Amino acid sequence: FGSGTLCGHFRSGGRAGRMTGYTILKAFLHHAIIDVFFRQVDFVGIHRIPSSGPVIFVANHNNQFVDPMMLIAAIDRVVRFLIAAKSLKRPIVGALARGARAIGVERPQDIAKKGSGTLTYQAGSTTVLGDGTSFMKDLHVGAKLKVGDTELAVKAIVSDTECTVGSSEENLQGVSYKVMPRVDQTAVYTEVHNALKSGDCIGIFPEGGSHDRASLLDLKPGVAIMALGAMQAGAGAVKIVPCGLNYFEPHRFRSRVIVEFGEPFEVPEAIAKQYESDKRRAVQELMTLVDDAMKGVMPGAADYGELQALLTMRALYKPRGKKLSPEETLKLNKMFALTRAHLDGDERMSELMAEVTEYVDLLRAAGLRDRDVRLSLVADANMAWKTLLAALLLIVLAPLSIPTAIVGLPIAALTATLAKREKAQALAASTVKVKALDVVASYKIIIAIVFLPVYNLVLSLIVACWLDWGFFGFLFAFFIVIPVFFFFGIRACDLSVRCLRRCRATLLFWGCRATAGILQQLLVERRARLEAKVRKFVEEFGPLVSEDLQEQQVLQKREITGHLDLLQKNGVIPPAESTMTTPLLPKHEGEAAPPPSQEEGSSCVLL
Repeated sequence: FGSGTLCGHFRSGGRAGRMTGYTILKAFLHHAIIDVFFRQVDFVGIHRIPSSGPVIFVANHNNQFVDPMMLIAAIDRVVRFLIAAKSLKRPIVGALARGARAIGVERPQDIAKKGSGTLTYQAGSTTVLGDGTSFMKDLHVGAKLKVGDTELAVKAIVSDTECTVGSSEENLQGVSYKVMPRVDQTAVYTEVHNALKSGDCIGIFPEGGSHDRASLLDLKPGVAIMALGAMQAGAGAVKIVPCGLNYFEPHRFRSRVIVEFGEPFEVPEAIAKQYESDKRRAVQELMTLVDDAMKGVMPGAADYGELQALLTMRALYKPRGKKLSPEETLKLNKMFALTRAHLDGDERMSELMAEVTEYVDLLRAAGLRDRDVRLSLVADANMAWKTLLAALLLIVLAPLSIPTAIVGLPIAALTATLAKREKAQALAASTVKVKALDVVASYKIIIAIVFLPVYNLVLSLIVACWLDWGFFGFLFAFFIVIPVFFFFGIRACDLSVRCLRRCRATLLFWGCRATAGILQQLLVERRARLEAKVRKFVEEFGPLVSEDLQEQQVLQKREITGHLDLLQKNGVIPPAESTMTTPLLPKHEGEAAPPPSQEEGSSCVLL
């Protein structure tokens, strides 16, 4: 199906090349789920994955059950993921997890119970006072009192209305709470150690649960305990590979994802030796390394609004007509985030972020996206020619794309409706989710796995009866005709959507004369000026952020300034705003960088 990149890195066969249950499941996840749901899957740094030895993959967790599917399909080794024990009890998810040889983990939050009475706690204190509570009965040392996002670890139980806890910065007054029991995970760690010693890999999401925030949640120390414990148990030197799952509208069917594998690092021998005498200190030091590694494969935005602004800045910087590779896309995302963090509090950075955010808000209010505005920034003749080609292609694709859309509508409506219901339930039950978008794709896939075969059966019966094919004709329709129809139909729909975007941009910014003036003034001109501002900002603040990227360039100065020159010529921006120095992206290996001009001398790039 969709991604040739993924196909190129998938190879069947286990350690001895046998077609095991794991490899069959891997092929199913790859071909029947990942490549169907996602339009494009790209991998960055897949060559960094160690081919042998004990390895633990650590990844962000922004798309619930899709995240382990993505990594299992990508990694050419057996990866046994840790999964919540309650998920193993789900009909579809549990079956897939058992097929992938996942290791179930009983999470305290999944078996938490509502405590009796209410409690009061003063920030910085170590004493919790209860009203109507039964601490002697309900609590034990090692349990946690959970109030919203606040967790208080129980150190000692004084009476039914008083207990000693670890300190926190939250004030709690007469609030209800949940009791999360301490769970013995010895059996889990033993299974992990045995898996690593046998040559399998372990996959874990250290955030502890799925969420839809732009930034990482606080990491749980389990991964460090597993790695150090495995080394102590004789697994040898354990390597940890950070993975960044970068989804673009992850809840939408036929969206895009870039998976980045960071540089693996071996657990330092010094920390492993320290673990024998001071486990807490050793775990803390290793978790610091894990945290730094994971942040290296993440965009680094503080929240969703900031992430949107940073992605828009990348789009404003990128020359129109230049197609970025996945590596370049991720580099720009992360380095704009680095710049934002480096210049935190700087008035000019804040002003630029505010202007970009305002532009994003204008797009949202107009029901548009930045790509709609970008598509309109071409000469009228060029736009007319591209729109004509798009319209002709739409007509050619219509006999396939329209029937596919009509036939697929019932399944699309069913999955969207049920996934929306699940999203509402997940949001109500969570204290960390923003919109609970992380559960939508998973439940669309689960629902499709259940209903799509039934729907395929119904369609095959209709085709066989209509054409009078008989039983063997029905089988032919079920296994060949309907799947092939959807295979090509989905791709025809993908291309039709892109053509529709081109026609829509032309209609909004060129064809509708009644509104073109307002749109041009509020959006096209605003975007053109922001392009100039972003690039001028790169020129001015580059030396403050990076001093060693001047020799690595892939975007030539003419690519950066070409469109700005056109805007300047048309009077959209003044001449002074179109100046630009060294480009942002690193060059490809072997490509010579142009020598800097006299004026550019010591200037360097922002990213």
